[in-house]
Amino acid sequence: MTEFTVHPHNIIIEAEGDCLKTYQFGTGIAKHHFCSRCGIYPFHQSASKPDHYRINVGCVDGLDSFSLPFKVFNGAAL
Repeated sequence: MTEFTVHPHNIIIEAEGDCLKTYQFGTGIAKHHFCSRCGIYPFHQSASKPDHYRINVGCVDGLDSFSLPFKVFNGAAL
């Protein structure tokens, strides 16, 4: 996921039919979107900035996500 957020006007979301589903938990503010066919988690609406998205860069057409610098997030250590 990107460390930065993106305004919805700056992205194009392409999904076939009704395959894009939403999962919410806790406060219900953050919305985690996933493909109901393959299970990929392409983006979510941030809890801290609900009108913006964080993007799974592996789902961006034409972007080599392996060429980008990255940080490992250890959620289990929270």
